[in-house]
Amino acid sequence: MTDFSNRSRDVFLIKTDMIDRGALMSRYSRTLNLDIRDVYEKEFKDNPERASSFYKRIFLDYGDESVAELTTAQLGIQNISNVLSKVIEEPRIGLSYLEKSSRYVKYSRKVNGSYLYLHGRDAGIPEMEDEYNKMCTDLFDFYSESYPVMMKYMEENNPLESFVFQVGGKNYKYEDLKSADSDLMEKSYRSSLRSAVLDEIRSVLPASTLTNMGLSGNGRAFISLIERLNAYGTPESRKYADMIYSELEPELPELIDDAVTSHGKAQVDYINSRDSLGKNIRYNDLVPGRIRLINYMDESAAIEMATRLLIYQNTGAYGSASLAPGQEESILNELASMRANRRHKIGRAFESINYTFEVNMNYGAFREFQRHRFFSIIRKPLGIDYGYDMPENLAGIPDLRDRYDRLMLEAAELYGKIREKYGEKLAQYTVPYAYRYPVVFSANLNELTYFIELRSNPQVHPDLRRVAFDIYNEIKRVHPRLATLIKFVDQGDYRLGRLPAEVRKETKKKDLSGAQD
Repeated sequence: MTDFSNRSRDVFLIKTDMIDRGALMSRYSRTLNLDIRDVYEKEFKDNPERASSFYKRIFLDYGDESVAELTTAQLGIQNISNVLSKVIEEPRIGLSYLEKSSRYVKYSRKVNGSYLYLHGRDAGIPEMEDEYNKMCTDLFDFYSESYPVMMKYMEENNPLESFVFQVGGKNYKYEDLKSADSDLMEKSYRSSLRSAVLDEIRSVLPASTLTNMGLSGNGRAFISLIERLNAYGTPESRKYADMIYSELEPELPELIDDAVTSHGKAQVDYINSRDSLGKNIRYNDLVPGRIRLINYMDESAAIEMATRLLIYQNTGAYGSASLAPGQEESILNELASMRANRRHKIGRAFESINYTFEVNMNYGAFREFQRHRFFSIIRKPLGIDYGYDMPENLAGIPDLRDRYDRLMLEAAELYGKIREKYGEKLAQYTVPYAYRYPVVFSANLNELTYFIELRSNPQVHPDLRRVAFDIYNEIKRVHPRLATLIKFVDQGDYRLGRLPAEVRKETKKKDLSGAQD
């Protein structure tokens, strides 16, 4: 293997073994040599133990944790529940995630005669295993059996002939399209119809539903992840903490060991102690609304600060610029006029303006909401205390609606039994995605602008679109002048929101196929 992509230029890829890469890069901070390629030749190339001993001395003995960020790994994690996947995805720095979608992948498949959910024994509730497994199976049966019924219902209420399609910048009814174009539009329609149905019926999936994840990250983040999983304390989380450690230890020797040393165990004890604060405090049964803005700045003060930060690079010390009356508003209006699309961010100056919300969304929406890394989310275990959402189109089919209601109530009853015997963390597994899940989060205006404009577009899941609209309306209520910066909010009502995106996708595939021919 070539150790470096080149030997002469000032930009090069380091292609040595992973453990050597991190140790070698760390030498930048303490070597007189201008070229670490020379350092590698002298110290590492013929000394296979050099990197390992380096990490033991620097990381374990001296506690210089930053060097752990110089080694990375890509990890596949399969067959974990949607309870554990949310715990894994909580760290916001150092790890990147990809997860199997419940919007585009149908979950009716069985493996070895069973649906894809974490079984009761593996979840840690062996004495209630039969009742738990039956509940999960009943939920998956409903999911599978409702799919063809919903497809028929959605097609009847949203016929292909009722849509207008854009081709070459012009709008056409389906009946006016040429054969090739009509085939493309029909395929797009079928895909968007399928997505719309999966969007609705995923509400019935339990949190025990199994998923697969891909993680890419640095050693320091993986150490923190292992500690977090051990601290969470469920049989599933401990099992995967051990498995992750076992897979990473040969790849990152001496480094990942910090997760299981006395330092790592002390960190787990601290997390458990911190998360136990308030356990004995009494509280009222206050049911949160759909959204509540808990904390925000005075708008005039926020505008003054953000405006001065926005122009800081072109002025003297902060606060030294002489702004005439109305000039702050003029600068805001000028910035808004510059934004031609949602990729034009309003800028870091607006990260100084912060908001804290309590949002009561269903668990299905939360799974996507959590992906926004700049959100500081405070949450608790999933429960059933705040009711559940009824999918809009499923509610139009009486037989499905009644059966859905019964399943939600049966799941809630089983949740109560498991919580009483095993605690709330294990009771989560039986809760369907439809149940409302209040969380508190803080975010700045720059990130909220990105979130609102991204998550209000037509192809976003309807439940998450509603969250985006609610947040936007609250900002507009308390900060109407700042809200003018949030320009690209699509509040249209769409029957098949993914249809335009599917048309674009199929058109690109057709163009690519034609080019290859």
